[in-house]
Amino acid sequence: MKAATKAPHIAGLELFDSCVTVGRLVRAGMGVCILPEDVLAIMDRYDIAEALVHDNEARMVRPRSRGNRRILEVAAGSDRLHPVWVLEPPESPDPAAARALVEEMLGEGVKVARLMMGVAPPLGWLWDDLLAALEEHRLPCMLDFAATSPSGPAGSTQGLPDAWAVDALRDLCLAHPGLPMVLSHASGGLGLSHPTLPLLRRVPNLHVDITAVVDYWRKAATELGPHRVFFATGMPFYDPGIFVSNVQYAHEINTEAKRAICGGNLRRLIACVR
Repeated sequence: MKAATKAPHIAGLELFDSCVTVGRLVRAGMGVCILPEDVLAIMDRYDIAEALVHDNEARMVRPRSRGNRRILEVAAGSDRLHPVWVLEPPESPDPAAARALVEEMLGEGVKVARLMMGVAPPLGWLWDDLLAALEEHRLPCMLDFAATSPSGPAGSTQGLPDAWAVDALRDLCLAHPGLPMVLSHASGGLGLSHPTLPLLRRVPNLHVDITAVVDYWRKAATELGPHRVFFATGMPFYDPGIFVSNVQYAHEINTEAKRAICGGNLRRLIACVR
Protein backbone atom coordinates (compact mmCIF):
# COMPACT_ATOMS: atom_id res chain seq x y z
CA MET A 1 0.00 0.00 0.00
CA LYS A 2 1.41 3.38 -1.04
CA ALA A 3 1.76 5.92 1.77
CA ALA A 4 0.07 9.27 1.33
CA THR A 5 2.35 12.16 0.48
CA LYS A 6 2.90 14.37 3.49
CA ALA A 7 1.63 17.91 3.00
CA PRO A 8 4.40 20.53 3.15
CA HIS A 9 4.37 23.22 5.82
CA ILE A 10 2.57 26.18 4.31
CA ALA A 11 5.26 28.72 5.21
CA GLY A 12 7.75 26.72 3.13
CA LEU A 13 5.64 27.25 0.00
CA GLU A 14 6.23 31.04 0.13
CA LEU A 15 2.72 31.88 -1.05
CA PHE A 16 2.39 34.77 -3.49
CA ASP A 17 -1.26 35.72 -3.98
CA SER A 18 -1.91 36.92 -7.53
CA CYS A 19 -5.41 38.36 -6.97
CA VAL A 20 -6.11 40.73 -4.06
CA THR A 21 -8.43 43.76 -4.09
CA VAL A 22 -8.03 46.77 -1.82
CA GLY A 23 -9.96 50.02 -1.53
CA ARG A 24 -13.65 50.82 -1.20
CA LEU A 25 -16.15 48.01 -1.77
CA VAL A 26 -19.92 48.01 -1.55
CA ARG A 27 -21.59 45.12 0.20
CA ALA A 28 -25.28 44.85 1.00
CA GLY A 29 -25.63 48.56 0.39
CA MET A 30 -22.88 49.45 2.86
CA GLY A 31 -19.45 50.83 2.01
CA VAL A 32 -16.45 48.87 3.25
CA CYS A 33 -12.88 50.07 2.85
CA ILE A 34 -10.22 47.37 2.66
CA LEU A 35 -6.97 48.91 3.88
CA PRO A 36 -3.45 47.56 3.37
CA GLU A 37 -3.23 46.69 7.06
CA ASP A 38 -6.40 44.60 6.69
CA VAL A 39 -4.83 42.67 3.82
CA LEU A 40 -1.55 42.16 5.67
CA ALA A 41 -3.38 40.85 8.74
CA ILE A 42 -5.18 38.26 6.60
CA MET A 43 -1.94 37.35 4.87
CA ASP A 44 -0.28 36.81 8.25
CA ARG A 45 -3.15 34.59 9.37
CA TYR A 46 -2.72 32.29 6.37
CA ASP A 47 1.08 32.49 5.95
CA ILE A 48 0.81 34.35 2.63
CA ALA A 49 4.22 35.92 2.05
CA GLU A 50 3.42 38.39 -0.76
CA ALA A 51 0.49 39.60 -2.83
CA LEU A 52 -0.32 41.46 -6.00
CA VAL A 53 -2.81 44.21 -5.09
CA HIS A 54 -5.05 46.34 -7.28
CA ASP A 55 -7.42 49.12 -6.27
CA ASN A 56 -11.13 48.43 -6.61
CA GLU A 57 -11.81 51.94 -7.88
CA ALA A 58 -9.48 51.27 -10.79
CA ARG A 59 -11.64 48.28 -11.72
CA MET A 60 -14.97 50.00 -11.28
CA VAL A 61 -14.59 53.67 -12.15
CA ARG A 62 -13.18 55.63 -15.08
CA PRO A 63 -10.70 57.16 -15.34
CA ARG A 64 -8.88 54.08 -14.10
CA SER A 65 -5.78 56.19 -13.57
CA ARG A 66 -7.17 57.51 -10.28
CA GLY A 67 -7.33 54.07 -8.68
CA ASN A 68 -4.01 53.12 -10.28
CA ARG A 69 -2.31 56.11 -8.67
CA ARG A 70 -3.87 55.21 -5.32
CA ILE A 71 -2.49 51.66 -5.41
CA LEU A 72 1.01 53.13 -5.57
CA GLU A 73 0.37 54.78 -2.20
CA VAL A 74 -1.08 51.56 -0.78
CA ALA A 75 1.98 49.49 -1.70
CA ALA A 76 4.57 52.18 -0.99
CA GLY A 77 7.16 51.06 1.53
CA SER A 78 5.93 47.46 1.64
CA ASP A 79 8.07 44.57 0.45
CA ARG A 80 5.02 42.26 0.59
CA LEU A 81 2.41 44.20 -1.40
CA HIS A 82 3.11 44.68 -5.10
CA PRO A 83 1.01 47.19 -7.08
CA VAL A 84 -0.96 46.18 -10.16
CA TRP A 85 -2.41 48.65 -12.64
CA VAL A 86 -5.84 48.02 -14.10
CA LEU A 87 -5.87 48.67 -17.84
CA GLU A 88 -8.20 48.75 -20.81
CA PRO A 89 -7.46 49.68 -24.45
CA PRO A 90 -7.31 53.35 -25.48
CA GLU A 91 -10.60 54.36 -27.11
CA SER A 92 -8.76 55.64 -30.20
CA PRO A 93 -6.31 53.40 -32.09
CA ASP A 94 -2.97 54.76 -30.99
CA PRO A 95 0.11 52.55 -30.54
CA ALA A 96 2.06 55.52 -29.18
CA ALA A 97 -0.52 56.14 -26.42
CA ALA A 98 -0.42 52.47 -25.47
CA ARG A 99 3.37 52.48 -25.29
CA ALA A 100 3.33 55.67 -23.21
CA LEU A 101 0.92 54.07 -20.72
CA VAL A 102 3.11 51.00 -20.34
CA GLU A 103 6.25 53.12 -19.98
CA GLU A 104 4.50 55.12 -17.25
CA MET A 105 3.63 51.88 -15.47
CA LEU A 106 7.19 50.66 -15.56
CA GLY A 107 8.48 54.06 -14.49
CA GLU A 108 6.38 53.73 -11.32
CA GLY A 109 7.76 50.27 -10.63
CA VAL A 110 4.55 48.44 -11.62
CA LYS A 111 5.37 45.11 -13.29
CA VAL A 112 1.97 43.44 -13.56
CA ALA A 113 -1.20 44.58 -15.36
CA ARG A 114 -4.83 43.59 -14.82
CA LEU A 115 -6.74 43.67 -18.10
CA MET A 116 -10.48 44.37 -17.95
CA MET A 117 -11.71 41.90 -20.54
CA GLY A 118 -15.11 41.60 -18.91
CA VAL A 119 -15.65 45.24 -19.85
CA ALA A 120 -13.65 45.51 -23.09
CA PRO A 121 -14.12 42.12 -24.82
CA PRO A 122 -11.06 40.21 -26.09
CA LEU A 123 -11.21 41.45 -29.68
CA GLY A 124 -7.91 41.74 -31.52
CA TRP A 125 -8.61 45.09 -33.15
CA LEU A 126 -9.54 46.50 -29.74
CA TRP A 127 -6.62 45.20 -27.67
CA ASP A 128 -3.72 44.78 -30.10
CA ASP A 129 -2.06 48.18 -29.51
CA LEU A 130 -1.97 47.74 -25.75
CA LEU A 131 -1.01 44.06 -25.85
CA ALA A 132 1.84 44.81 -28.23
CA ALA A 133 3.20 47.43 -25.83
CA LEU A 134 2.87 45.03 -22.88
CA GLU A 135 4.44 42.19 -24.86
CA GLU A 136 7.48 44.31 -25.69
CA HIS A 137 8.31 44.34 -21.97
CA ARG A 138 6.93 40.85 -21.20
CA LEU A 139 4.65 42.26 -18.52
CA PRO A 140 2.50 39.54 -16.91
CA CYS A 141 -1.21 40.21 -17.50
CA MET A 142 -4.03 39.07 -15.22
CA LEU A 143 -7.17 38.67 -17.33
CA ASP A 144 -10.23 39.98 -15.46
CA PHE A 145 -13.47 38.68 -17.00
CA ALA A 146 -15.76 39.94 -14.23
CA ALA A 147 -18.75 41.88 -15.50
CA THR A 148 -18.43 45.31 -13.88
CA SER A 149 -20.32 48.52 -14.38
CA PRO A 150 -18.51 51.87 -14.15
CA SER A 151 -21.52 53.34 -12.35
CA GLY A 152 -22.58 50.30 -10.38
CA PRO A 153 -21.62 48.83 -6.99
CA ALA A 154 -18.31 47.09 -6.49
CA GLY A 155 -18.45 43.43 -7.48
CA SER A 156 -16.24 40.42 -7.08
CA THR A 157 -13.23 39.80 -9.31
CA GLN A 158 -14.81 36.45 -10.18
CA GLY A 159 -15.59 36.15 -13.87
CA LEU A 160 -16.42 33.30 -16.21
CA PRO A 161 -15.42 33.72 -19.88
CA ASP A 162 -17.93 31.96 -22.11
CA ALA A 163 -17.13 29.95 -25.23
CA TRP A 164 -17.17 33.06 -27.43
CA ALA A 165 -14.71 34.88 -25.14
CA VAL A 166 -12.42 31.84 -25.01
CA ASP A 167 -12.44 31.67 -28.81
CA ALA A 168 -11.59 35.37 -29.11
CA LEU A 169 -8.90 34.99 -26.45
CA ARG A 170 -7.23 32.33 -28.61
CA ASP A 171 -6.58 34.91 -31.33
CA LEU A 172 -5.07 37.34 -28.81
CA CYS A 173 -2.77 34.71 -27.36
CA LEU A 174 -1.56 33.59 -30.78
CA ALA A 175 -1.03 37.19 -31.90
CA HIS A 176 1.09 37.97 -28.82
CA PRO A 177 3.02 34.77 -28.00
CA GLY A 178 5.60 36.61 -25.86
CA LEU A 179 2.97 38.01 -23.50
CA PRO A 180 2.26 35.93 -20.36
CA MET A 181 -1.49 35.92 -19.62
CA VAL A 182 -3.27 34.43 -16.61
CA LEU A 183 -6.99 33.72 -16.36
CA SER A 184 -7.51 35.46 -13.02
CA HIS A 185 -10.31 34.37 -10.69
CA ALA A 186 -12.02 32.59 -13.58
CA SER A 187 -14.39 30.24 -11.79
CA GLY A 188 -17.94 29.02 -11.88
CA GLY A 189 -20.12 26.67 -9.89
CA LEU A 190 -20.38 24.20 -12.78
CA GLY A 191 -16.82 24.63 -13.99
CA LEU A 192 -15.28 26.62 -16.80
CA SER A 193 -16.38 26.86 -20.40
CA HIS A 194 -15.56 23.61 -22.22
CA PRO A 195 -12.99 25.13 -24.65
CA THR A 196 -10.85 26.55 -21.83
CA LEU A 197 -8.61 23.54 -21.18
CA PRO A 198 -8.21 22.76 -24.90
CA LEU A 199 -7.16 26.39 -25.37
CA LEU A 200 -4.57 26.08 -22.60
CA ARG A 201 -3.17 23.06 -24.45
CA ARG A 202 -2.83 25.03 -27.68
CA VAL A 203 -1.40 28.35 -26.47
CA PRO A 204 1.58 28.08 -24.08
CA ASN A 205 1.44 31.74 -22.98
CA LEU A 206 -1.98 31.31 -21.35
CA HIS A 207 -2.15 30.26 -17.69
CA VAL A 208 -4.83 29.75 -15.04
CA ASP A 209 -4.98 30.35 -11.28
CA ILE A 210 -6.15 27.94 -8.60
CA THR A 211 -9.51 29.66 -8.12
CA ALA A 212 -10.54 27.92 -11.37
CA VAL A 213 -12.51 25.15 -9.62
CA VAL A 214 -10.69 22.66 -7.37
CA ASP A 215 -10.20 19.81 -9.85
CA TYR A 216 -9.73 22.04 -12.90
CA TRP A 217 -6.48 23.68 -11.82
CA ARG A 218 -5.14 20.33 -10.64
CA LYS A 219 -5.83 18.86 -14.05
CA ALA A 220 -3.97 21.76 -15.66
CA ALA A 221 -1.05 21.33 -13.26
CA THR A 222 -0.70 17.57 -13.74
CA GLU A 223 -1.39 17.40 -17.49
CA LEU A 224 0.13 20.67 -18.75
CA GLY A 225 2.68 21.28 -16.00
CA PRO A 226 2.76 23.24 -12.73
CA HIS A 227 4.32 26.23 -14.53
CA ARG A 228 0.90 26.91 -16.06
CA VAL A 229 -0.86 27.43 -12.69
CA PHE A 230 -0.74 30.37 -10.24
CA PHE A 231 -1.81 30.72 -6.63
CA ALA A 232 -4.65 33.19 -5.99
CA THR A 233 -7.38 33.73 -3.43
CA GLY A 234 -9.62 36.51 -4.75
CA MET A 235 -9.59 38.11 -1.30
CA PRO A 236 -11.43 39.87 0.24
CA PHE A 237 -14.35 38.41 -1.72
CA TYR A 238 -13.36 34.83 -0.78
CA ASP A 239 -11.77 33.18 2.24
CA PRO A 240 -8.08 32.55 1.47
CA GLY A 241 -8.13 29.46 3.68
CA ILE A 242 -10.06 27.53 1.03
CA PHE A 243 -7.37 28.00 -1.59
CA VAL A 244 -4.43 27.64 0.78
CA SER A 245 -5.74 24.24 1.83
CA ASN A 246 -6.53 23.21 -1.74
CA VAL A 247 -2.94 23.60 -2.85
CA GLN A 248 -1.28 22.50 0.40
CA TYR A 249 -3.14 19.17 0.49
CA ALA A 250 -3.24 18.40 -3.26
CA HIS A 251 -1.85 14.85 -2.92
CA GLU A 252 -1.24 14.36 -6.66
CA ILE A 253 1.15 17.34 -6.85
CA ASN A 254 4.63 17.12 -5.33
CA THR A 255 6.21 19.77 -3.13
CA GLU A 256 8.46 21.17 -5.85
CA ALA A 257 5.45 21.71 -8.12
CA LYS A 258 3.51 23.29 -5.27
CA ARG A 259 6.32 25.77 -4.68
CA ALA A 260 6.17 26.75 -8.35
CA ILE A 261 2.40 27.19 -8.26
CA CYS A 262 2.38 29.00 -4.93
CA GLY A 263 4.87 31.68 -5.89
CA GLY A 264 7.77 30.52 -8.01
CA ASN A 265 5.92 30.97 -11.30
CA LEU A 266 4.85 34.52 -10.53
CA ARG A 267 8.25 35.56 -9.21
CA ARG A 268 9.87 34.16 -12.37
CA LEU A 269 7.54 36.15 -14.67
CA ILE A 270 8.10 39.36 -12.74
CA ALA A 271 11.87 38.83 -12.88
CA CYS A 272 11.63 38.51 -16.69
CA VAL A 273 9.98 41.94 -17.14
CA ARG A 274 12.31 44.09 -19.22
